[in-house]
Amino acid sequence: MSTTFSGINQTSGDKRWSKDGAAVAPASARASSPASRPAPESPRPSAGAASGWRYSTQLNEQLSAAQCALGYVDDMLRQLESFKSSLSQQLAQRRLDSADLKQQQGELARSWQRRQADSAGSLDSQLRLSLGAPARQNFTAQGLDLDSLTGGQPETLVFALDGQAAPASVRVGDGISREAALRRLNQALGPLGVRCELDDRGRLGFSCGEQQWDKLRSSLTVRGGGVRFPGGMPQPLPVQAEPPALDVSRWQLDDHAQVRQALQGAVRSIAQLQQTRAAIALPIAEARQSISQLTRTDEQSWADGFVSDFNARLNQTADFNHLQQLVPAVLGISRYRVISLLSLR
Repeated sequence: MSTTFSGINQTSGDKRWSKDGAAVAPASARASSPASRPAPESPRPSAGAASGWRYSTQLNEQLSAAQCALGYVDDMLRQLESFKSSLSQQLAQRRLDSADLKQQQGELARSWQRRQADSAGSLDSQLRLSLGAPARQNFTAQGLDLDSLTGGQPETLVFALDGQAAPASVRVGDGISREAALRRLNQALGPLGVRCELDDRGRLGFSCGEQQWDKLRSSLTVRGGGVRFPGGMPQPLPVQAEPPALDVSRWQLDDHAQVRQALQGAVRSIAQLQQTRAAIALPIAEARQSISQLTRTDEQSWADGFVSDFNARLNQTADFNHLQQLVPAVLGISRYRVISLLSLR
């Protein structure tokens, strides 16, 4: 089961919904608090509920990863609040201690570099939470856009990655549809660990596991037929990572104008971390509730109950109040998101 939470959007399987919540334990206690350790496993149910027990174990693992991510976010918030206070104080006093500010900036940068380890690999560079699957790195690839891939002369593109068994080829151009181009790219690049999808504006983007990113950006190659990419020897495919949500190393602190800009950046970063913090809390509560329920019932009974309850809500005819509970599940799901999901089949 794979679950992804980004800011206020959360995805489970092929579903997406918006949620808010409150946070839990600070990161300073991660090493010693229950929040930083895997949640205690629920008592083993009877043999008739074996599948539910396996599901509960998986939920425990996801709960532990979410708690690590939440602890990391709390730690970054604490450091950023302290840094913001220092910036504000020095601006108010109209004097700068750049050495002190840069020391705090360095601590923040080092904490950000530890994001993968401290969040148990569940928090990506955009502060999106990914449970049940490794966090992914989004990127763009120069020369690979839908207008180019669907129009123009036909061409076979051959992609290769060092260490992979065989290159992957895809036929593009000649007026194929956007959906067909996306599907072909996913079929070709999927074995290389690359996923292709459309953003909410219909633009083509790519992603890979964060652990794979360094290798991919340095060794992914493409060979064409002289239309979109040169033929002959494979050429490195120019790829660009999505800018991280937090990049404190770019903040300059040498004069008052730069400190004001850094203060604005700190305020924005705090707001984004608070959104992530709220988005993590509710799934933690839901995971705990699901674990509790699975200790008392088997998986089939739980699924039957869920379907019955959902149908009952959907088939109400008295008014539209029940739709208010369904609308959040589809908010933010654009046509392009649906196309991206279908292309993975």
